[in-house]
Amino acid sequence: MIYYKVSCVNAHRHFIKFEAEFPTHQQSKVLLQLPSWRPGRYELGNFAKNIRAWHVADKSGKDLMWNKVNKDLWEVNAEGLDTIILKYEYYAADLNAGSTYLDNEQLYINPVNCFFYNHHDVQSDYRIEFDLPSSFQIACGLGKSSTHVLTAANFDELADCPLIASASLRHLDYAVEGITYHLWIQGDVKLDEPRLINEFVAFTKSQIRIFKDIPCKEYHFLFQFTPYFLRHGVEHRNSTVIAMGPAADFQSDVLFKDLLGISCHELFHTWNIKKIRPADMLPYDFTKENYSKLGYVYEGVTTYYGDLLLWRVGSINDNEWLQVIEERLQDYFDNAGRFNLSVADSSFDTWLDGYSNGIPWRKVSIYNEGFLIALIIDIMIIRATSGNKSLDDVMSLFYERFGKKDIGYTEADYKSLLEEVSGLNFDEVFEKLINGTHDYLPYLIDGLNEAGLTMHVLPAAKWSEAYLGMSVEENGQKVTVQSVIENSTADKAGFWNGDDIVAINGNAPYKNFHILSRMNNGDALFHVMRKGKLEEIHVSFDGNIFGKKYKLARIEQPTDRQLSIFEKWKFS
Repeated sequence: MIYYKVSCVNAHRHFIKFEAEFPTHQQSKVLLQLPSWRPGRYELGNFAKNIRAWHVADKSGKDLMWNKVNKDLWEVNAEGLDTIILKYEYYAADLNAGSTYLDNEQLYINPVNCFFYNHHDVQSDYRIEFDLPSSFQIACGLGKSSTHVLTAANFDELADCPLIASASLRHLDYAVEGITYHLWIQGDVKLDEPRLINEFVAFTKSQIRIFKDIPCKEYHFLFQFTPYFLRHGVEHRNSTVIAMGPAADFQSDVLFKDLLGISCHELFHTWNIKKIRPADMLPYDFTKENYSKLGYVYEGVTTYYGDLLLWRVGSINDNEWLQVIEERLQDYFDNAGRFNLSVADSSFDTWLDGYSNGIPWRKVSIYNEGFLIALIIDIMIIRATSGNKSLDDVMSLFYERFGKKDIGYTEADYKSLLEEVSGLNFDEVFEKLINGTHDYLPYLIDGLNEAGLTMHVLPAAKWSEAYLGMSVEENGQKVTVQSVIENSTADKAGFWNGDDIVAINGNAPYKNFHILSRMNNGDALFHVMRKGKLEEIHVSFDGNIFGKKYKLARIEQPTDRQLSIFEKWKFS
């Protein structure tokens, strides 16, 4: 067993102190590894950059010789020893759904950030003792041997079970099919708790109907509510951390439903990625990139179900569901990266720039394009089987044949299940939509029409961002161009990413870019700061509206078949 002690002295400094006893297993050289990345994030975190005061000794306190092999691997000379003692400090100043954070109010740890494992012994048990005030309780999916002592069967379990320790934690719970679901609330937030529980029960039941059971004995939602804007969720084997804000706004129906959506999404990951996992990620290799082209399944399908299931249980109505799809359509058509890189290749490249804009229009989103592909496939299956089957049946089989057996799947496995359930050939979908850059529009129009929906393509509002063909970010005293679509009005005028707009027709644009950009029907003079130099950009209206808006509507007189498909889609 590996023993850890975690303490928090001078918490305002954000340094967590760790002390660990590692058995040597008679190895003369012990390799102590800190992970380079964490599950749920497809990029390198290089957590070793947050470590200081790294020190290793024997039981008597005598310093041991060691050598740093690479950025996060240490080799310790343990000749003749049965145990080595490791001490270090971890800087925990960032608060998000995948980080580690310490202040005077809470200790929040994602263990994969800051716990070491023996490179040649990942199966050892862990016992972690926390030196905390007696008023602190710990919210975590790990086992507890006492109030402030947690246990893990191996490093993989430890790495995938975050915790919040605080005296201000609030706790709610509910049960579905004999499993208790805990809601741990950190932060000053007012929630309609009865409504919250009812909504969580509803979408949990809808997921159990698909998979029949959940692969854990209990489940934990760990909420971090912040006073500032934040929206981030990370899935784990029997828990999720969801960080959202501003906390003062959660009595708004819009933000409340956003909370439902991200929570439904993260719970669905309990099956789709934690158990139903690509072969490329089974088991995890924490030391390097775990490449996979299947992001359109583990993130795209999950994104689709995160909203679909809310529609099914009535948390969002028909119009709100159509608005969700409209937003996905808008993002797809506004992203010129769809001409340059497929969703499968974009998945492989998430390790390069998966969570940033990257260079202009290089890639697409595994979340957004994955959602649209899942929608297309779902309606294809419903149509082909006369409403007797849907994507639900594919995910259920996925769990039975792969997830429950801890067998990793491939693209061929996913395609085979789709064809088995539907009776269709999916060669074209995989060749053109998943592994190619073919236009989704014909497939979307066809599928939506089958469900009794029609797509209206409307011109963007004059002088809007979409009309100009660019997007901006308004932040404090700056309006910065975030992206410009090639061959758009903005591109032809000379705008490009990173330009700071300082005036429009002589008026400061701060906080009211949209209003000021509509001041002149024919022309506008923009002043922009570019690389420290003030530039003038003239924009003239030439009658060609570049941007488009995509709206969905129910067909006024749908056929019985369209009604049937729509109902199966909604009440599958």
